[in-house]
Amino acid sequence: MSEINPYWDKVFYNVAKAKSFTKASEELELKKSTVRRHINLLEDELKTTLFYRDNKGVSLTPDGKAYFEYVEKALNYLKAGEKLIKSNNDIETGEIVIGALSHISHFFLMERIKRLKLKYPNLKITLITGATGNDLMNLLENHKIDFAIDSTSLNIKNKDIQKEELKNIENIFISKIPLEVKDLKELEKMDVILGLDNTITSQDLFDTLKENNVTIKPSLKIDITELKIDATKMGLGIAYVMREAVKEELERKELYEVKLPIKLPYTSINLLYLKGQLTQIDNKFIKEYLKK
Repeated sequence: MSEINPYWDKVFYNVAKAKSFTKASEELELKKSTVRRHINLLEDELKTTLFYRDNKGVSLTPDGKAYFEYVEKALNYLKAGEKLIKSNNDIETGEIVIGALSHISHFFLMERIKRLKLKYPNLKITLITGATGNDLMNLLENHKIDFAIDSTSLNIKNKDIQKEELKNIENIFISKIPLEVKDLKELEKMDVILGLDNTITSQDLFDTLKENNVTIKPSLKIDITELKIDATKMGLGIAYVMREAVKEELERKELYEVKLPIKLPYTSINLLYLKGQLTQIDNKFIKEYLKK
């Protein structure tokens, strides 16, 4: 039967993050000798060495790295549970941790967060941006975010992850100069900037063009919207992006929508969350700000 004190795990986590007994003792407000004793007791119980120790500090051994992954998940899970039942359910003084793709944060989230903060100035909001939808799903599964805002096509295997559509957004081609394409076949001769081929956005575009007997081969592939916009401003080609991602550039006429004879596919903005894990604050923000 295990005799591991759960507090040892907290001490272990802090030492691993700080890479130092001294820094961890300061963060935990414990004596350095007490921190060392907790780690020694944990190592004795596990019958292994968790840290390499030297004059520069400490680093995790292979067993330490493996154990850290489980401890981190466990502590995050406990924190999520505490958040559901403690003061974080008070929107006046609580906290929201949101995960989102960077370009969605810019044009979809920030204005909504601004309105929320104006009404509840003491509410703490943390926004974590991920490069991919899978990054966000990993943050969600490890309880590092309350919910995620995503626009990619994810293969969700975790049955606890719920998905809800928030909004459909029109996709367009953008150009550095005013441009009208009257014959879609002209696209085949143009320098086109797209995302990666395996994204649902690119696949939907390919399917739509194929229905019109048009096949395009991108001259440049970039998976980050902001960089596609920058590449267009540099004159490297016409880029395929969500209209709202370039709303300000279009208004200032820094970029122009390419006029086409067809309607292009839409992209869905989706909400991802773990079943039963949303706090009252999360639900209020989602209902009153994200779904309106």
